[in-house]
Amino acid sequence: MSRILDAVHQSPFQPWLRAGRIVAACAACSLALPVHADTTPVTLLDPALQVTTALGSGITQPTGIAFLEDADNYLLLEKASGQVKRVLNGVLQPAPVLDLAVNSASERGLLGIALDRDFPATPFVYLFWTQSQSGVDSTAISDVPLLGNRVDRFVWTGSTLTFDRNLIRLRARQTDNVLVPGQTGGANSSENGNHNGGVIRTGPDGKVYVFMGDQGRRGWTQNLANGPFTRAPFVDDTFGGPSIDTAHLSGVVLRLNDDGTAPTDNPFFAAGASVGGDVGANVQKIFSYGHRNGFGMAFDPISGALWLSENADDAYSEMNRVPPGMNGGWVQFAGPIGRIRDWRTIETTRFNQSLQQVRYPPTRAAYTPAAAASRLLMLPGAFYKDPELSWRYEIGPSGLAFVSTDALGPANSGTLWFGSARSFGQVGGTGGNLYRLRLTASRDALDLSADPRLADKVADNLFRSQKFDGTESETLVIGRGFGVTAAIEQGPDGNLYVVSLSDSRIYRISAAAP
Repeated sequence: MSRILDAVHQSPFQPWLRAGRIVAACAACSLALPVHADTTPVTLLDPALQVTTALGSGITQPTGIAFLEDADNYLLLEKASGQVKRVLNGVLQPAPVLDLAVNSASERGLLGIALDRDFPATPFVYLFWTQSQSGVDSTAISDVPLLGNRVDRFVWTGSTLTFDRNLIRLRARQTDNVLVPGQTGGANSSENGNHNGGVIRTGPDGKVYVFMGDQGRRGWTQNLANGPFTRAPFVDDTFGGPSIDTAHLSGVVLRLNDDGTAPTDNPFFAAGASVGGDVGANVQKIFSYGHRNGFGMAFDPISGALWLSENADDAYSEMNRVPPGMNGGWVQFAGPIGRIRDWRTIETTRFNQSLQQVRYPPTRAAYTPAAAASRLLMLPGAFYKDPELSWRYEIGPSGLAFVSTDALGPANSGTLWFGSARSFGQVGGTGGNLYRLRLTASRDALDLSADPRLADKVADNLFRSQKFDGTESETLVIGRGFGVTAAIEQGPDGNLYVVSLSDSRIYRISAAAP
């Protein structure tokens, strides 16, 4: 332990390595990407709503949708082909508008799309995708550059997408099966290709928001000042770290200008400027950090607040409202900080008993909230807040969207919907579920009053101690059988469009006929 403290004290960034304050909100799984259609019928549980198929053929493993004009004209992403396809007047066009050479191993591929806030006056389209090193579509786990996750800006010409510029390159290669020089152990059994995040949104402020998963990294943005090792060299992996260099910018929400530069009003812009160099430039781009991985990000159309869904390893999936400067607490814990002992117990005694990266096992986690808080690495101005809702065991939350109009009836206006990262055919239980959440009048929390068991903001899964159990989530479920829900978007017609990766379909949710 003394070596760890000595390393911290010798760091030029020592002022950042302080315990974080816990704000008032603190109370005392990754997306399955192989094609696996759901095995239970698509059903909505609200009789005021109906579900139909907007597109049922011609696409494979869709991951995203963006509406160009009206609800019959939109762009679609395919994860493994790297193609952006167009639906025109309700008809899927035979030729793609763009074809990228992607690596789609595990959770990689063509993952996210967003239109410029002023589209079509400003015809920019932003894509998050994983580049193939070989230049052809590939599923080989090692066929990616180190910085193979890209966010690129394209120009919509009216019929094609033309490359304009790269905004940022992010980590893709996970060679954690390679021993770190100077360390005697702690190598994963194989390379991984998961935890890329991949969600991209344009905010009400016109900025580009990118959710980058933790990539299995164990450094500053995972609240480890000295990385995963207990003795020197204090690095993250064979590519360096644990500081926030370009190869270790992960587990973050980034906020960028439309050219990839950092907005000067970002929460850590001044802190990054004081450091300078590669690390400082990366710090300036961070909106929030301390996140694990997830596939859902959306802005509240009423308050403008950012909401994010996060997958658990085994314990405590999260639904978060994310203010600028938030530190989400990972890898020190997941879920409410007051539940850390339970989180630690589950992660050390159940399921795979690891946190993916074997260099930092859950047995090193703190036992008490105070100890966990003292371990958080707080950038200047950072703070921690509890999730707005957690699930004791992983339920695999996925695509996320708000309803901003009365098109689905006044009762649904302002609600928050999200899907599942596993199909029912894969895991049973909550697999393939669709959920509807209501917010309080202040829009800063979830209204969970329909079920008194959720007063503690945790669905405890008390009756079956296993992942994907839905106990205490019954009042939140609005649909079943939607498979792996990669994305949900509200169309210009006010209806919700559910992108099912596993079913290779686009479902439409609309008001039921009178």
